[in-house]
Amino acid sequence: MSNPFVELCLQKLSILGNVTVRAMFGGYGFYFEGIMFALIAYDVLYLKVDSETIGNFEEAGQKPFTYHGKAGKPSVMSYWTIPENVWKSPKKLKEWCEISLEAAKRGKSGVKKTKSSAKSGVDSSLKKRPKAKKKLSKKP
Repeated sequence: MSNPFVELCLQKLSILGNVTVRAMFGGYGFYFEGIMFALIAYDVLYLKVDSETIGNFEEAGQKPFTYHGKAGKPSVMSYWTIPENVWKSPKKLKEWCEISLEAAKRGKSGVKKTKSSAKSGVDSSLKKRPKAKKKLSKKP
């Protein structure tokens, strides 16, 4: 792989174990045991969220991956940025990666989408935005 940022992310995310990366749609997907839990788009790392974990990302002031879909309309994905202090702490990064992996596993088990959310690319469960069930470390 010739992208230094992708290589750095792979090294850091491998704190989970045997993480692999694949090029996809101009970006990269990160997988653990065949389950995609992170992605890189436009040189930004995003972790998978769901209704149980999105509150952690919102409370930390993070943003979702958004791209221009059909007819230039924005599509919001269930992958969000991570705080800089999490990136710098292996312990916190592992914790955030673990909850993202769990979110990915739950999503793989069959989160249903409504017609409107399927069009926008957002799980219907994310629209409610409940408080996070598991609080993550945000302090340095």
